[in-house]
Amino acid sequence: MIDRGVIPSLFTLGNLVCGFVALSFVAEGRYVPAAWLLLLAAALDNMDGRLARLIGTDSKFGIEFDSLADVCTFGVVPAFMLYHSLLHSPWGAVVAACFLLAGASRLARFNVISHEEGEKGEFFMGLPIPSAAIVLTQYIVYTERTWDTIHAAQFGIALVVLLSLLMVSRVEYDPVPNFRSSALRDRLKVVYFLISVGLILHPATSREIFFPLAMLYIASGLYRRLCGMFSSEITQHA
Repeated sequence: MIDRGVIPSLFTLGNLVCGFVALSFVAEGRYVPAAWLLLLAAALDNMDGRLARLIGTDSKFGIEFDSLADVCTFGVVPAFMLYHSLLHSPWGAVVAACFLLAGASRLARFNVISHEEGEKGEFFMGLPIPSAAIVLTQYIVYTERTWDTIHAAQFGIALVVLLSLLMVSRVEYDPVPNFRSSALRDRLKVVYFLISVGLILHPATSREIFFPLAMLYIASGLYRRLCGMFSSEITQHA
């Protein structure tokens, strides 16, 4: 009989395998299946931690193993995909490496916080690397049909800078919506999540709609940050 403590690690292994296969697709210029594999990897990454906490088998090994898998899948693959598709030059490699370095730093900080504080808070501090990876890879898929390479590369550099800064920032981001909550805020998140999934899974709209929807998530954290700063200023001047 399999030790139940191994079960979450199987999901982490699945995440890592998805990353390796996605990397092979990128090397062949097959960006669309590579981007979809990162989505599957993100789902597996979300499930391993939840499952570990559910069955009471979360451990330091699990946290470290998960982070190693994440830096490979959500750090190396998107960075290589950007370099291979839009920034195929020495300077392009440097720009792509910035995304990888920021993601690795984000994971290292997450591990330190997890060891010191235990349970995760209500929000993620900084943009999670799976979310950043999905935004970047979906951008590449989105621009294949809509933009020329020069403009796509220029905006891609700006996007890498934005995502890298957000990953190492203290901007707060929502986790996956809580389907059990009855709060209006959580219900609105669930509605947005379900509509997004429906549009993404529809073959006629998936390539065109996914990146804009992902950017809404990026904007949500910045909006919360600005609202927090604005409310703090009002409180100080009251």
